[in-house]
Amino acid sequence: MDIKKTANLFINFVTKRLAELSGLILLFLSLALFIALFTYSPEDPNFIFPEKTEIRNFFGFKGSFVSDLFFQSVGLIAYLISLTFIITGINLLRSKEFILIIENIFFVVLYSIFGTLFLTHYYSDAFTLYINGNGGFIGNFLNQTYLNQILLLNSQISYYFLIILILFLFLKSINFNPFKFFELILK
Repeated sequence: MDIKKTANLFINFVTKRLAELSGLILLFLSLALFIALFTYSPEDPNFIFPEKTEIRNFFGFKGSFVSDLFFQSVGLIAYLISLTFIITGINLLRSKEFILIIENIFFVVLYSIFGTLFLTHYYSDAFTLYINGNGGFIGNFLNQTYLNQILLLNSQISYYFLIILILFLFLKSINFNPFKFFELILK
């Protein structure tokens, strides 16, 4: 009986089960976040207006609280964040590689920065969300920095550049592979 080989097999088994468990937890939490974001209502109680009213969010007060936190901080990009983590949970279940979480969080941070700046700069007057607008308070902050001046150099090119950059970073965050996608379509 080789103890070293048995220990390595045990460690490998435990690591894979932990990855599966982490993937399931991430998948369910991100699905819950997506549902909370989707059922968000500005009239629900939240950080700013905690009065006792009828809660329309599917998860009640906690769902209203979490969705308001996401919308007020990053704006409409919160939908992409929840989708990224749903797909990350699925990919973690399939590949059992913990590095996916770190990689995808990196790309989430990048597209959140550019996405909030984009929504605040180009859609500041279309307030789907109250208080901080479509880009959240992070977008409002970034719009007051030198990045705003860069966008003003050529507004039309910046518009399309940001859309392409956000789309690229989002696809990168969900580990999109065009070759596997076309292979799947051709089957």
